[in-house]
Amino acid sequence: MKIAVKNYGVISKRTRWGLTIWGWLAIFLIFFLGIFLTVTLAYDVLAPNKPVKADVLVLEGAVPDYIIDSAVAEFHRHPYKLLITTGTPLEWGHLLIDYGNTAAVAESSLKKMGFDSTQLVAVATKEIQNDRTYNSALALGAYLRKYHPEIKAINLMSYGPHARRSQMMFQAALGKDFSVGIISIKSFYYDKHNWWKSSKGFREVMNEMLGYIFVKLFFVPY
Repeated sequence: MKIAVKNYGVISKRTRWGLTIWGWLAIFLIFFLGIFLTVTLAYDVLAPNKPVKADVLVLEGAVPDYIIDSAVAEFHRHPYKLLITTGTPLEWGHLLIDYGNTAAVAESSLKKMGFDSTQLVAVATKEIQNDRTYNSALALGAYLRKYHPEIKAINLMSYGPHARRSQMMFQAALGKDFSVGIISIKSFYYDKHNWWKSSKGFREVMNEMLGYIFVKLFFVPY
């Protein structure tokens, strides 16, 4: 016996769409596949090594000392004519030392190591708060256009997972007429294949990944 139920306008019946067990399984598979790809590919994507034929090696100033050693070795392995350090004002310690900019710190370190000062130039930016890498690249572009307009290719040496974003910023600042190669020096503090096992590696890679996504989606050169 069926009983008719009157809703009096306060109850409605709707068709609900929901995931089946196969749908939930597909979502979980996509989720874990994303994690797997991030873990296995993130560092290599963020830290490429793609140098080009160039007469100038550019070293980002805010790097650990062992990368400065790598810059010297790279310079002497290839027929570079000039090594340029770039950088921004120090965020701390400038009251204690004579160098107020990371470009000057790197330059002075290279001189201390015996690097030929006639092949060395520091290109520093003024006080800035945002887009520090991009502003370093703009300063480099201004210097090259003024003193070496014939140069249209550089190799940029950077630190680990910061390299990809640096290359993008320098390419955007220097323009399409420039060829920007990239040399990424791996971190001394963690293994690039197991970066997620180190707190420093996890923080650096995830931070650079977010920075890379921001640049790709939102950054507009100026």
